[in-house]
Amino acid sequence: MIYEINAHLKTKRRRKIMKKKLVSMILCVAMVATMAVGCGSGAKNSGSSNNDKVADATTEVSDALVEEMKSMVPDGDYSKYTIGFCGMTLNNEYHIIVANAVQQACNALGIKCEIQAGSQHASVEEQLTIIENYVSQGVDGIILVPAASEGLISALQECESANIPVINLDTKLDDSTLKTLGKDIPFYGTDNYVGGQLVGEEVAQMYPDGCKTAILRGVQGQTNDDDRYNGFLDKAGDVVDLVAEQHANWETDQGYTAIQNIIQANKDLQVIYCENDLMGIGAYQAVDEAGLTDQIKIFSYDGVTEGLQYVVDGKFVSTCAQQPIKMGKLGVANMAKIFAGKDAESYIDTGCELITSENAKQTLEETKKYTAEISPSK
Repeated sequence: MIYEINAHLKTKRRRKIMKKKLVSMILCVAMVATMAVGCGSGAKNSGSSNNDKVADATTEVSDALVEEMKSMVPDGDYSKYTIGFCGMTLNNEYHIIVANAVQQACNALGIKCEIQAGSQHASVEEQLTIIENYVSQGVDGIILVPAASEGLISALQECESANIPVINLDTKLDDSTLKTLGKDIPFYGTDNYVGGQLVGEEVAQMYPDGCKTAILRGVQGQTNDDDRYNGFLDKAGDVVDLVAEQHANWETDQGYTAIQNIIQANKDLQVIYCENDLMGIGAYQAVDEAGLTDQIKIFSYDGVTEGLQYVVDGKFVSTCAQQPIKMGKLGVANMAKIFAGKDAESYIDTGCELITSENAKQTLEETKKYTAEISPSK
């Protein structure tokens, strides 16, 4: 698949920018007002509250990374290009890692990079505005981690009309969205069904005679949630007695509350499968407060630093680690290929690994390099 950077279309697009500037300014003001309300109400926010925490790590690039990135792209000067990164959120360490990886990969190639993200995991409306603003600004490419597998059609259609290529990371856009667009969008991310299978296999091996199990799920309707759930049951379904499941929306506090309630109703619970580490952390807090850490074992997913530390400390049996750093690098490298008039890879399974007490420390040290907090671009 080749995205052509057509000179006529880019000229036409830039003419539209002035016409859209007033609309863009209004949208930006509206976003700032919304974010201010969120701060006032005590809600988590990825915008103004983090403006004093821009990470030095996003500007400092090692010689090794420069060499690695240059080996992945055609020779050329990429300094004239700008990538707009639209993340799911910057309130979650996993997504901070993705954003940092994109920023550092851009720095290594001399590409300008704008960073924006929703304030919560399901902030589809905010992402629509972010993408529309990127189109108005005239960025050369957009790297997207969608807040939902569907719901971004109008913004993606604007990208198509403006001839702005899009690369999808982490959470795959669903088939109906791609069908409506009438095209494929490159996707680089975890095969979460396989990741769920890895966790399911471990549970099946540890509990061959069966186990009372609860599952904490992510955001309903996201492909990541469905795949992690179905993959797990594919391998553990024969031993799992599923007594409870609840969507805790990838959030620690919701995971904590859910498990508090589940424990009260299921005194003989043995296993909790958490579809991400943040929910797992909340689940452990509830289990610990109930004095049931010997009885109830937690199997988690994602491989963020706190989740990895929980494995080191014996609070999690394991976590299935994704490769967010690899996703970010591949997104930038393949966008650079598009800028050079080459093909982008249409699909890359970035892989996952089951992290146990045997390999948690090493994985933790490597992951810490990309976890410095990052703020949205001003």
